[in-house]
Amino acid sequence: MSLIQLPEFRMSADEQIVALNYEHLARMHMGGDSQDYIKIIPDYVDYIWDNSEDGMSWAATSRGNVLLVFGLRMPWDGLAELWMIPGDNIKSHAISLVRGARAVTDTALDNFNLRRLQISVKVGNDTAFKFAKALRFEVESVMRKFGPEGADYYLMTRL
Repeated sequence: MSLIQLPEFRMSADEQIVALNYEHLARMHMGGDSQDYIKIIPDYVDYIWDNSEDGMSWAATSRGNVLLVFGLRMPWDGLAELWMIPGDNIKSHAISLVRGARAVTDTALDNFNLRRLQISVKVGNDTAFKFAKALRFEVESVMRKFGPEGADYYLMTRL
């Protein structure tokens, strides 16, 4: 499998998307549901790092702050899973982050001949739900008691 070359898209001068490295995770101020996961999943930062794929994982930064880390996992040909961990300051950069994430998802669909791109979004996380909808994901089903905290999650797809 080849790596994704990030497409060109417009961001503010102080924003950039770069290859993910462990330092991004270590200095990121995680917000929202990530605070719950830190309590539930031992060594959560290491868990994220161990499950990210080299060349398929990125960090969005602004002025030295990590806004978001995200990536793709491809369990088999034709299927990709998008994952994202937001920082606590993501909302102030929403437009450019949606623009960048949309460019990445569109590129993945084109480059890898995907039949299916999916993402899991916690029911009740309105920010994540709106973000997924802005990336053109649609709700396929509700996965009952799916999350590490036992919460329900939407399975959202782009076909």
